[in-house]
Amino acid sequence: QLKSKMMQKCILNGVKFHQAKVIKVIHEESKSLLICNDGVTIQAAVVLDATGFSRCPVQYDKPYNPGYQVAYGILAEVEEHPFDVNKMVFMDWRDSHLQNNWELKERNSRIPTFLYAMPFSSDRIFLEETSLVARPGLSMEDIQERMEARLRHLGIKVKSIE
Repeated sequence: QLKSKMMQKCILNGVKFHQAKVIKVIHEESKSLLICNDGVTIQAAVVLDATGFSRCPVQYDKPYNPGYQVAYGILAEVEEHPFDVNKMVFMDWRDSHLQNNWELKERNSRIPTFLYAMPFSSDRIFLEETSLVARPGLSMEDIQERMEARLRHLGIKVKSIE
């Protein structure tokens, strides 16, 4: 519904859509030209490159060493959880769940992770352990191990995962 509303506002305000891949950008004094893979050239006042780590249209003057965000999330049925069902936990960086695991605590001190928790009811919740940025990115096994340690510490027992 939100997407439809935003699309309608764009259309009403004269936004034009063109589905193609930009293969080259030519920057001029007062405009940029986007050359598309279908042969179309589009003139733009501002170019926003949202290609992610592939960095296709933009040329950089420094070596490229991207950081990676890694997350492991589950929508789970649990026996219970300690969170208020009317609130979402956003970026909980606490590491008290690692006090009894020196190895995990050491890894977390070098590359920390945090928890998102979005309860839907007292026994259904979305949980996500996230590494904001790391070079190289954390392995899936590492981030899952961290989430499992956090859930044990919080007393959350997962019954099933959707």
